[in-house]
Amino acid sequence: MAAAVAGAAMTFSAGVVAYGIADSNITAATGGGLVALAAAAMMSLAKMRAWTVDTSAERRQLAEALRQAQNEETRYVAAQGAQAEEHRRRLRDLEGDRARFEQHLIAAKAALEEQFEANREALIVESMELGIRLYRAGLLKAPAEAAEAKILRLPGQQPTRERAAGHPADEVTQPVREREVRHP
Repeated sequence: MAAAVAGAAMTFSAGVVAYGIADSNITAATGGGLVALAAAAMMSLAKMRAWTVDTSAERRQLAEALRQAQNEETRYVAAQGAQAEEHRRRLRDLEGDRARFEQHLIAAKAALEEQFEANREALIVESMELGIRLYRAGLLKAPAEAAEAKILRLPGQQPTRERAAGHPADEVTQPVREREVRHP
């Protein structure tokens, strides 16, 4: 609007200057020139105002940036939802695997226990048969009399009583007796 008014003022001032020159009227020519200067200043101010106040380009850039941010947020939320769903799926898979593994362990344990029981019975039968054969062969009879063990003394070693005779603990405790050891 201001530019249109300034354009009209420029046209008017050009007419006044032309009239002043044609009529040799210096006052009209000078007045027309000043009006032309005022119109040029008004046009410059209108253009500067448009440069400083007009934010339509910036608003378009802002709107585009907001659209991009909204799109990015939508993608982020969608990716976050997909990740959460993937996590839930993995947890379900793990629970299923755990249940299958537990069933497998129970079955394997039952099979091992069954095999152990079968082997145990066979081992019991085999050991009983072996014991009966050894008994019938006379290899399981105890010896008639037990042999007495002899204490072997190393050369240069004193008997235990003689070494401990001067020990102060002999006054408090009873002396240790040698006992005979019998071996079957």
